[in-house]
Amino acid sequence: MTRGRRRGVILAVLSGALLVVIVAIVLACTPMSRAAPGAVAHVEDVVGDSGEVSVSVTEQNINVTPSCIVRVQMNDDVAEDELARVLEDVWAAPGDSPCVVQSVDTASRSTIFGAPPVAMTADTAAAVAAALQRFDSVSLSVNDGGNLFAFGSAREGDFSDAAELVRAGVASAALEEQFGRVDWMLTWSGEGRPYDDAEVTSDATPDPRLAELFDGLADLRASGALGSGPGPDSAELDAPITGMTVKAVTEAGATSVSVAMTVAGWDAENLVARGGEFALSSRAAEAARMIAELGEEIGMPVGSIVANDTVELVPGS
Repeated sequence: MTRGRRRGVILAVLSGALLVVIVAIVLACTPMSRAAPGAVAHVEDVVGDSGEVSVSVTEQNINVTPSCIVRVQMNDDVAEDELARVLEDVWAAPGDSPCVVQSVDTASRSTIFGAPPVAMTADTAAAVAAALQRFDSVSLSVNDGGNLFAFGSAREGDFSDAAELVRAGVASAALEEQFGRVDWMLTWSGEGRPYDDAEVTSDATPDPRLAELFDGLADLRASGALGSGPGPDSAELDAPITGMTVKAVTEAGATSVSVAMTVAGWDAENLVARGGEFALSSRAAEAARMIAELGEEIGMPVGSIVANDTVELVPGS
């Protein structure tokens, strides 16, 4: 290699090394990078041995808004009052830092997050901590207006597990007192056959009567009245109900309930030939009558009961 080429290689290496040093200095001096260590240290002091703290930094760039997001992951078996203390002390901006604590997660996969978060009072932190601990899995999302969206879910058991979701929502009514409005969505589905599921959406604390409805449906399923397997004739009147989807919607204090059944063997050809008979004299029709009676007993009428998206099962007919 000639002396000139060696000199060029050396200069290139030095230039590259100098560029790395310059970039490192620039990054170290950017506002968010400077703020992050102090913010994390502050939150870590509050959290202590109760959890772990992480940070994500985005610097100002073309079409990119700078941010410094701190997240807290609480350890397992953290007491409710300890979780409330952490929420009250670190939620929103820690001190004068531009960094923001934007999510706090529990070991049971429950979380609260939001942008931009607003500091919590002691009462708000207590209500949030109780809700996070009450559900096996719930997401609480604070919107820009300060209102709350709550999503709880479960994927096990029977309709009684849907009832427990509702009860957890009812027991979390303090959230509505603190946030002004809470929009709820609760979803439940069993694992495997029968393919039952439920969905509750509400613009306020869920109606407690829904828990009674779901408990009644669990009892109905357990009684065997819905059948347990396909019969010898797939189009027979005694064909089992292999799945029920229950949807409840609450708006402005009024709750509407609908039930959609899936009945084994009721294909398009059978429905054309015997649809009227199915609607009046089948196992599904009898189940519809029992569900309607259950709704009337608890003061929550079931407005729609349909089988296989086609057959309207009119209670009492």
